Amino acid sequence: MAKFSYTGKDQTGNMTKGVIDAISREEAGSLLGKNNITPIVISEEKDIFGKLKGVDILGHLSLSDKLMFCEEISTLINSGVPLAQSINIIKDQSTKGVVKKIMASLLADIEGGKSLSDALAGQSKYFSPVFINMVRAGEASGTLDKALEELAIQTQKDHELVSKIKGALTYPVVILTAMIGAIIFLMVKVVPSISGLFNELDAKLPITTQMLIGLSNLMVHQGLLLGIGAVAVIVCLYFAFQKIESLKWGLHKAILKMPIIGKISLKFNLARFSRTLGTLLSSGVTVLEALEIVSHSTRNIVFSAEIEKVAEKVKNGAPVAEPLKQSKIFPVMVSQMVSVGEETGNLDKMLIKIAEFHERQIENFTKNISSIIEPVIMLIVGVAVGFVVISIITPIYQATQSIK
Repeated sequence: MAKFSYTGKDQTGNMTKGVIDAISREEAGSLLGKNNITPIVISEEKDIFGKLKGVDILGHLSLSDKLMFCEEISTLINSGVPLAQSINIIKDQSTKGVVKKIMASLLADIEGGKSLSDALAGQSKYFSPVFINMVRAGEASGTLDKALEELAIQTQKDHELVSKIKGALTYPVVILTAMIGAIIFLMVKVVPSISGLFNELDAKLPITTQMLIGLSNLMVHQGLLLGIGAVAVIVCLYFAFQKIESLKWGLHKAILKMPIIGKISLKFNLARFSRTLGTLLSSGVTVLEALEIVSHSTRNIVFSAEIEKVAEKVKNGAPVAEPLKQSKIFPVMVSQMVSVGEETGNLDKMLIKIAEFHERQIENFTKNISSIIEPVIMLIVGVAVGFVVISIITPIYQATQSIK
């Protein structure tokens, strides 16, 4: 049995909220209906890692948080609830500290006379330019609820893509972590005891064994310093790649060229580009403005720069398909489908089809990624373990041969 917080209308049309025990969201809605309450929003109350007494330790607004915000506020506005009251309801129902803080700030701005898009712009740390501009377009056309529904779909697709990629990479990461842990254990616990045996036998050690024992001694006696040094190097590299544009450019370009990661990254960026651009166009945003917004929505700066080139050429009068065709990043299929979309006047719908195509490819690829990566991991594990085993067995074998 779970707890569900709800907001709804009673028989007299007054807003009411509370908490109800039910097995599922559907059962909660059914129970509320039996109590003559028409539910508007039903949210399951959970204890999630990263919260402590309602305060979000990480201060992070996840994709699922944004999805919930879009769905809830769209439903509330559709039900005739005023915008300020809708945000206040979301704030009161949330148990996540960062959501409460953001909702409180949005509420203060809206009550101060700002539009929702302007209020969201004040929270640009949490909401992307795409998110803000789609809300602005919805406000301008009087279809804010529809714009929020489109945002919910967009956010849901992003969430699904990220989840699939993370899920596909979990297995390789776990295996590599286990391998590194096993090697550290061998170097710290097993090799030192065997090196003592080698000293007693007074055996002549091969160069591989000498390297292994030297590394083991270093890890045993200077392990703390090595650990601190490794962390320091990782942190320095992280900030260097974040702050130095040339390094960041080189890294992002290398990611796109990697055998497996590069393929996933390219398809992910193509899917996000196509869906975001298509959604913006369907919301009434102009092509040029939409391209400029999308160029700032991707984290890969090489891909972002390519979109900026497309936007510049479109600004000079070229159709979107032309610079896409000239691009070295965008596949030919994308430019061809965009060209058809422009000719038929259905560019927004064609972009959504392109996004769906690449999303299906990512889904199929992530299903098979374990079988693709597993042989590579096994080879790495085999080489690492083989080196350790041979380095240990070879001098023992030589010593036993000399005894004979």
